[in-house]
Amino acid sequence: LRLYQELAKEKKNMFYSPLSLSSALSMLFCGASGSTASEMRQVLGFEIAKIADDKVKVCFQLLMSTLEKVPESYTLSNANVVFGQKGFSIKEDFKSLLSESFKAMILEVDFQNESGKAVQLANDWVKEKTNGMIPQLLDSLDPSTVMVLLNAVYFKGFWMHRFNEHSTFQQNFYNKGLEDGAKMVQMMHQKESFPFADCGTYKALQLPYKGKEIAMLILLPNERNGLEDLERSLSSDFIKQLQTKMRTQDVNVTLPKFRLEYSKSMKADFQSLGMNAVFCPGANFDGITDSRNLLVSEIVHKAVIEVNEEGSEAAAATAVVMMLCSLRFDPDFIVDHPFLFFIYNTKTNLILFTGRVDEL
Repeated sequence: LRLYQELAKEKKNMFYSPLSLSSALSMLFCGASGSTASEMRQVLGFEIAKIADDKVKVCFQLLMSTLEKVPESYTLSNANVVFGQKGFSIKEDFKSLLSESFKAMILEVDFQNESGKAVQLANDWVKEKTNGMIPQLLDSLDPSTVMVLLNAVYFKGFWMHRFNEHSTFQQNFYNKGLEDGAKMVQMMHQKESFPFADCGTYKALQLPYKGKEIAMLILLPNERNGLEDLERSLSSDFIKQLQTKMRTQDVNVTLPKFRLEYSKSMKADFQSLGMNAVFCPGANFDGITDSRNLLVSEIVHKAVIEVNEEGSEAAAATAVVMMLCSLRFDPDFIVDHPFLFFIYNTKTNLILFTGRVDEL
C-alpha cells in the first residue's frame, strides 16, 4: 500500500503488479546482507509481516508451487529469469536458491560487447511469458551491466458472469472526476448477484472470474472527485476488512471497457520508500558474488490490462538491472468516474495487480 500511495502522487492512470515487483526484488533480497538487506526488509514488508530472512525463500517456493497448480478455468503464471554477464562470478548457493525457490534459471549473455543482443533476448523472454502483451520492457542496457533479474506475471480470466455484448453502449465517463472531463466510452451493463458493500464514502464490488479463486475488486467513491480521499482512507488490511462487510446481492453494474498500459522506472519511488543502499556504491550483495562493487542501477516495471465483456487479460514485467559502478436492495454500481481496482486471490488475499483509472 505504501508503494501504491507513492505512485498515486502522480494523479494519473496507474496499473502495476505487486506480485511481479516483489518477486524480482525478493530474488535480489535473498542475495543481500547488512544494511542493504535491512532496508529491503522494511520496504518489501517482510519486517511488518515478521517474515525471517531465511523464510523469504520458503514463502516464494510455496508461492511458485501454488501458481503451478492453477485450475484450467483461468491462466496465471509468474516467471523469473536472471541474465548474467559472461565471466561474472555468481555464487553457486545463489544459483541454487534462484532455481529452487524462484524457479529461475541463469542465462549468460555479453552485455559488454553485445548489449543490443542482450536487450533483445530479455525482451523476447518477456514477450513470450506475457503472451505478447508486453513486447518490449527494456530500451537499452549500459555495457557495464552485469546482471538483470526479470520477472513476468500473466493473467487471463473469464468473468463468472460475463457481460452481454448487446448491453454495451456509449455513455459518459467523467475523466478526473470533472463535469467538463466527460467523454463517451463503451460501457458494459448487467444485473447479477455479486459481493457488494456500501462503505459510506465509497462502494465496493467484487466481480469473480471463472474458477472463483481470482476476482476483481472495484472501489468506487460516491463523489465523482472523491478518488484521492478514498486512497488516503485505505489501510494495509483493507481487503480483509471489506470481506467482513460484503454481502452477496443483486447489483446493477455499469463498467467501462478499458485497456491500460503503464510503464515506469521505479528507482525514485523505492528510494522515497527508504530503499537507498541497493543503488549506492558499497551496496552489500555478498550472497550473490564476492565482488564488492555490485549495485542496482534501475528498476523498470511495465504492466498492461484489457477488460471487456468476456473477462480480463493482464500482464506485468519487472527488470532489476545491476551493474558494476561506477444495505438490502438492488443497488446501482455505475463506474462513470475515477476508481480503483485490484485483481487478487480471494483465498489468500494475494494481490496480483493493482489499478487506478483516472481517465479513459
